[in-house]
Amino acid sequence: MTDRPRLAALAQDWIEEARSFHSRQLAKPRKVMRLGKTRIFFTKGQAITTSAAVFVGSSLTSADSPDWIFWSVVLGGVMGGRFVFPVPNSSIASKKGPFDVQHRSAAELDRMTADEIQAYEYNMLLKHRLKTADGLGTQQALARGREAARSTEHAAALEPGSLNGLSLVEAQAFNAAAAQHARIQKRWLAYEVDSKLQFDFPAMSDARMPATAAMIRAMRAAEHAKASARAAEYASAVEAFATALRAAETDAGVPNNRRPGHEF
Repeated sequence: MTDRPRLAALAQDWIEEARSFHSRQLAKPRKVMRLGKTRIFFTKGQAITTSAAVFVGSSLTSADSPDWIFWSVVLGGVMGGRFVFPVPNSSIASKKGPFDVQHRSAAELDRMTADEIQAYEYNMLLKHRLKTADGLGTQQALARGREAARSTEHAAALEPGSLNGLSLVEAQAFNAAAAQHARIQKRWLAYEVDSKLQFDFPAMSDARMPATAAMIRAMRAAEHAKASARAAEYASAVEAFATALRAAETDAGVPNNRRPGHEF
């Protein structure tokens, strides 16, 4: 009796994990096929699991075995395939997907994430019964996006793959924010390493000063936003850091001609 609450909690945890897994599967772009001219849609994973279930069911049953054993195995394969390899929500074959899909230009593709581009490609293949994606420009757009992400990761000293979720346009915006961030950081560090600036403007290194403390908080927020790999959030945080540094310089009495570096 004492184990029932624990078992119930474990069962609830398992159900929640299964739901979470299925939700993630629904969010993944996946190629969808159509059975002839019917309205029956299926994914490659569903076709494989169903075929495997038919094979296993045939192997487990014999001529004198009840039919329900075979059909139970097949049904298990069908339902398992629908759970593990579902028609994604991004597909036009899904009730939650777009009603239609229109041709996208190269500029439009560059504003889409890799998942969005992949979903668009799969939808165009399904809608127009295309055998390949040639002419859609999706593979070229994916290549441009990957290259932009790699170059930005290198320039911003981020882990490889950190910016995979960004579109090409977002990666370029992130790169611009990173360049501005580096300039601001260099300007701030001048107050830490230049002995003359330290002597003339000690408030710039004094965290007890409200404006300096606010600048330090903005600097940390910019670093945190950089690690989050969200372009808009990062650009906003970098701009806030720049504003806070200018405010700290003003509060510390640093004249414009003594402020290190170039204006940003």
